[in-house]
This record gives sequence, C-alpha cells and structure tokens, in this order.
Amino acid sequence: RLPGGAFYAVPKVIGTGMNGAGFCKEAMHEAGVAIVPGTAGGKTCQDYVRVSFAACRENISQALENIKKMLTN
Repeated sequence: RLPGGAFYAVPKVIGTGMNGAGFCKEAMHEAGVAIVPGTAGGKTCQDYVRVSFAACRENISQALENIKKMLTN
C-alpha cells in the first residue's frame, strides 16, 4: 500500500549559528538524527531544515531530545 502523504516541520535553524546543511551534519554526527537541509526545497531555504514525522512518537521524541542535548552541550 502506498503512503497517502507525509508530514514535515521546516524550522529555521540560523539562530543556532549554523545554516541548514551544517545543522544536518551536526545532527547526524552528534545526535544520531538524520534530517534534510532546507535547500532540498530550494536555494532560499538555506537557513532551514526539513524534519519528517514519518516515525512513531517514541522515535520522534527521542530524536528531538538528542537534538536538544546537541544544542545545549
């Protein structure tokens, strides 16, 4: 069965001192979370990331906690 759609959040991350690409690299290496740079949606989205919510709540909560820890260290 094919999925009927997807849900994404597209937060602006420039306030972290990183652009979208840098934030994604840091999230992968430091928090173990895979997210997509906003530039996947176009050049004007370089300060954003795209987060998919195609996972169970427990996994989403854990990923957000890991990112929170990454940003507070």
